[in-house]
Amino acid sequence: MDWKAKATRLLGSRTIHLQGDGQFALVTQCRNRAFSLWATRAEAEQVMNSIMSCGGDCYGVSFHYVADLGKPT
Repeated sequence: MDWKAKATRLLGSRTIHLQGDGQFALVTQCRNRAFSLWATRAEAEQVMNSIMSCGGDCYGVSFHYVADLGKPT
């Protein structure tokens, strides 16, 4: 499965791919909407929980989430 293509399709073409390849997308939907891909939900959640801010224009950690790209749409 091309997880990067699926994430871009689901999240919108303006969303920036930062890194990785995997079924779980860590999404930061602040002003610069971006995602990174991880092999497991645990990895994605660990990174999400370590982020205090995704940049100067961050709306806060409540705007960050993990999406399972393997679930049917």
